[in-house]
Amino acid sequence: MAYRKPTKKSLGQHFLRDPYIIDRILQLVDPITDDCVVEIGPGSGCLTDQMARLVKQLIAVEIDRDCVAHCRSQYADMPHVSVVHADFLEMASTVLPESFRPCRWVGNLPYNVSVPILLKLSEWVDWVKDGHFLVQKEVSQRCCAGVGEQHYGRLGIVLQCTFTVEPVLSVPPEAFDPPPKVDSEMFILRPLIDSKRHYLSHPVFSDVLVRSFSHRRKTMRKIFQGLITDADWDSMSIDAQLRPQMIHRDEFYQIACCLDDQIASS
Repeated sequence: MAYRKPTKKSLGQHFLRDPYIIDRILQLVDPITDDCVVEIGPGSGCLTDQMARLVKQLIAVEIDRDCVAHCRSQYADMPHVSVVHADFLEMASTVLPESFRPCRWVGNLPYNVSVPILLKLSEWVDWVKDGHFLVQKEVSQRCCAGVGEQHYGRLGIVLQCTFTVEPVLSVPPEAFDPPPKVDSEMFILRPLIDSKRHYLSHPVFSDVLVRSFSHRRKTMRKIFQGLITDADWDSMSIDAQLRPQMIHRDEFYQIACCLDDQIASS
């Protein structure tokens, strides 16, 4: 049964319609019978339809009550498929069964909340076996960017503390209904064995990233003027004349530790 309700702009919905792109995504995900999968934002169920027939257990998390009703009707005879009516950003990991730790994640993420969803997943790394996500191309570029690259910033640093990020598929606007104004891209997240997750739990690290990339065109010395001395920069061996996009995540962690030491000693 096809989903015939109109998309909701307020939820950033752009439903996949192109059969070739859907098949290509499924090839990249390559679901197997032992897989436990969480799909964020199943929408009309175009990916869900195929995965539900291939995996051991599937939990689809959807905020739109119309989409929830459609999916629950569509998969009523599939007991291994659960459709959860929830905002993923408000959801606790306790909603997931322990058998899903870790599991596979899939999603054509809503454009307006893709970044906070990905940042939340960086906190749920123990629950992630891998992740295949379709987002605006600019967001994918930010996720994948390394130091010195145009799109390097907080999002990429946070994700790359815990995951490798690999872009795998470009998707044109006409693959969606309604077509967005920009291209989209799918990427794969895979947890790092040697992760820097302790960076993310540092009390000041996130604040340092936000402060730095809110002033991209300023030097690090200007951004932290009055907080970090020239002697501090020298002791960290960081060139304070550089702008944030030239600072490695390890150096941001050094800055966070420096500021934390100052707070502790004050």
